[in-house]
Amino acid sequence: MGAWADIRFPTYQEAAMNCTEEFIAKMKQKDIVINFVQAWRNDTLEESYARLDKPTRLHAYSISKSVTSIGVGLAVQEGLLRLDDRVLRFYPEYDPAELAPNLRRMTVRDLLMMGCGSKDKMFFWNDAQRLQCRDWQDYFLRNAFPYEPGTRFEYNNFNSYMCSCIVERAAGCTLKDYMTPRFFDKLGIGNPDWLTCPMGHSAGANGLFLSIDEMSRIGQFLLHDGCWNGEQLLDPAYLHEAEKNQYPVNAPKHGYGYFFWTNPDDESYRADGMYGQYIVVVPKSKAVVTVQALDSKKFFDDVWSELVVPFLNKG
Repeated sequence: MGAWADIRFPTYQEAAMNCTEEFIAKMKQKDIVINFVQAWRNDTLEESYARLDKPTRLHAYSISKSVTSIGVGLAVQEGLLRLDDRVLRFYPEYDPAELAPNLRRMTVRDLLMMGCGSKDKMFFWNDAQRLQCRDWQDYFLRNAFPYEPGTRFEYNNFNSYMCSCIVERAAGCTLKDYMTPRFFDKLGIGNPDWLTCPMGHSAGANGLFLSIDEMSRIGQFLLHDGCWNGEQLLDPAYLHEAEKNQYPVNAPKHGYGYFFWTNPDDESYRADGMYGQYIVVVPKSKAVVTVQALDSKKFFDDVWSELVVPFLNKG
């Protein structure tokens, strides 16, 4: 794609907002609060909405997982790790004989697929849980893992947290610091805000704060197969695997790749964060739709049917 600086941003008042206005009106009827929307096609911002005066960095929640996947891809590209590396390769201080048999077989790929094989949801929703357990890596590694890795989808925060820690162990710096010169700086996402665990490791699963413009930049990066300003930052082959469903059977609704969800059309995908944070990428239509919301409801079906599909179908 061309330089981001060459892409014209209409003002929020200028941009045509036909589909977006209808979507916002319908969401208001459901008491869903939308902060920002951007709808891009062919590198042009065609529609937008802003409830706030200017784009503000907000918690992207599990969109952080998709960014962590990009970080893993960069590490693979640089030869720091392989997707089929066993997780325990990066933890030589642990005696495998003292750990669960299924953990010994677990790979980086299994983590990326949400397939670590644990029954423990491992979300650490509240501060009390976080404070009671400071060493999250040790907590994970001493889990029971009753299921064979890579065979069962079980969404939790530790798969992506462990990927963050593995990249850190392979690269010698936190995931945020590793990705800053290779990804964030390249996309103009200066001084990224990413929360850490009690031990100082990038959270991986969540904790990344992004503005709607920064979310759209990530969407355009994905749409262009890892290319930015004419520079191939990430191997397209990795992204093509990351964005497609990795579960031929027992797939979650819509399917799941490497920390990316596939969409109902099976030809597009998204980064998906709690409370209504979405980066929807539709390669066939050269479109990116980003949403920042503030709501406890799961409403991606509304985003898809009331915003993305009408936007793709308009003239």
